[in-house]
Amino acid sequence: MSVSSIVMSSHWGREVRHKLVSQGSKVLAVVFPGQNYSAERPLLEYAGKLAREYGCDLLLLEYGYQTARVPFKREEIDIVAEECKVALASLPEYEQLLFISKSMGTIVAGKVAAEPGMGEKVSHLFLTPVAESIPFIRQSRGSVIYGGSDPMFTGQHSAELSGLNQVRVYRIDDANHSLEVESVNESLAVLLVIINFYHEFFRDSL
Repeated sequence: MSVSSIVMSSHWGREVRHKLVSQGSKVLAVVFPGQNYSAERPLLEYAGKLAREYGCDLLLLEYGYQTARVPFKREEIDIVAEECKVALASLPEYEQLLFISKSMGTIVAGKVAAEPGMGEKVSHLFLTPVAESIPFIRQSRGSVIYGGSDPMFTGQHSAELSGLNQVRVYRIDDANHSLEVESVNESLAVLLVIINFYHEFFRDSL
């Protein structure tokens, strides 16, 4: 296993460093962070660790505005997506791609997967998606995990995904946008349930 960085310039005037963990796999798992939820926070950190356990190479994306420590502007999301496409294009071609995305990152992952020739190679793990993600989810295959108390993705949004044979949808009762609940101990128990859903995603996808 080797760990390296893909260093690129960004729209925000700062270099970004995308972390690449290589272990000779033909499958690449790509982590798309949330707006304020980095790849080092629990939901994405454990998903990345599991990807490595399942033998995948792993790419942890970093957004230019995060590196520059400036606020994210919603109208800049296409710039974020384009820079992620450039990072992926810099790598050798993989036979299969697993896109693991959180919140705003679910939109970015959807935009990247919409590139011609990309979609058929991609399986998605959408974590706490937002309403704008729904058109992308409907065109994808994989899993969705959302919180029952998440105001950004409600039961009404989930209902728009009903009847999709290629997408599994999991609801975590009482969980918020970080898939946490009020008690620390209960949040850890919820995380274990979520990790079991991760295992299902990797077993289904690989």
